[in-house]
Amino acid sequence: MDYGRTIEKIFGKTRKTKLVVAASIAAGIAILAVNFAFFISNSQVFTTLSLVVAAVIMGPSLILMYEEYAHSKEIESRFPDFLRDISDALAAGMTLPQAIKNTKRNEYGALTPDAKKIAMQIEWGVPFEEILEKFAERSGSGVMKRTVSTIIETHRGGGNIQSVMEAVAKSITEIDKIKQERSSHIFAQMLTGYTIFFIFLGVIIGLQKFLMPTLIGGIGVAETGAPANSADIIKTYRDLFGSLIIIQGLFSGVAIGKMSEGSVLAGLRHSLVLVAIGYTVFLLANLS
Repeated sequence: MDYGRTIEKIFGKTRKTKLVVAASIAAGIAILAVNFAFFISNSQVFTTLSLVVAAVIMGPSLILMYEEYAHSKEIESRFPDFLRDISDALAAGMTLPQAIKNTKRNEYGALTPDAKKIAMQIEWGVPFEEILEKFAERSGSGVMKRTVSTIIETHRGGGNIQSVMEAVAKSITEIDKIKQERSSHIFAQMLTGYTIFFIFLGVIIGLQKFLMPTLIGGIGVAETGAPANSADIIKTYRDLFGSLIIIQGLFSGVAIGKMSEGSVLAGLRHSLVLVAIGYTVFLLANLS
């Protein structure tokens, strides 16, 4: 396991992001200490502050990791354009170094800095295979690593690099189209996931606000001839229902992200939204 890469994902690459993440972790730990010191007997406040702590500690790192994920996806989508430009230059009679240098004038979105860096390294005489290996490592994408590996093996074996680049570009484009089609087909399922969660939320609030008080009050009168200590029982069920909402929101979000984007990391965005909305609505319903 590459621990350096993992730490970089959590804290970011710049000094500013490292300070922000470190500050958020310190703030989260401070809130957690206050939570345990003063609110452990109040389950509702304790749960709410625990969610705040989780958001404060994990939020900046999750944002950084998702930005890197989105950056890698954009690089994957623009890499075929880069390969096609090199292939066209090779077809026009340029050598491979000349073809790569020729891409410096082109724009490739998130790939542009890497494309310019590759061209500069070619000018400095860095070996082509070493350049591609470092580029694939920087991208952090499994697709890019497999693609680069294919190109390197062809280059080492003396094969037709132009035709391989064309084939690889076409393959990546087709894979990207398949992913987009899958996302469009699964969008309806994503909406269904959100709908199911909000129906679940409505059922839980209905149980908490209307059914539980009626059932508990009726049982108390029937068995003892006097109202039962329903406040404690209702509080117990309220805490239980609140925990169910958090669990449901967390795993529903992960499932939605995995289905729609093929990534658990992307699903954590949905989890944060569902948990935040669900628990906030649940608290407001209990205040009214």
